[in-house]
Amino acid sequence: MEKFLLLALAVSLAHALSELEGDWVSTAIDADNVAKIANQGTLRLYFHKMTCLEGYDKLEITFYVNLSGQCSKTTVVVYKQEDGNYRTQYEGDTIFKPMIITKEILVFTNENVDRDSLETHLIFVAGKGDHLTHEQYGRLEEHAKEQKIPSESIRKLLVSSNL
Repeated sequence: MEKFLLLALAVSLAHALSELEGDWVSTAIDADNVAKIANQGTLRLYFHKMTCLEGYDKLEITFYVNLSGQCSKTTVVVYKQEDGNYRTQYEGDTIFKPMIITKEILVFTNENVDRDSLETHLIFVAGKGDHLTHEQYGRLEEHAKEQKIPSESIRKLLVSSNL
């Protein structure tokens, strides 16, 4: 019975991770350091695409960022760690963990330690082009509270946002 439960868990995890792959649009972002997610902030990322590599041990994430009035497309490869989190180097050391994975929405927490050793905790929400529903926004506020990130700093990122 235990082997069956482990197999079922593995299959359900693989299915959930398969939802990561594809085109995504940034829907909302929250951080305990608002300057990092303000317009032209270094961690205000506009998701474009996520590709799973090597059995989900690596993810290739493509996004846009607007710094100093210049919009640039950036691709990073993130590597799965033993604890299930993913890690990469972008604006310092970045660790993130997918929290909610569905066909319509991705929510993940992120911890970034920049070159000045400033630690920023974030929540990113990406979707398929729709705005957050009232219910989803409420859950985001709850999740922010659980992560000790002020919900007042939630920024809605519209599909037509000015980069």
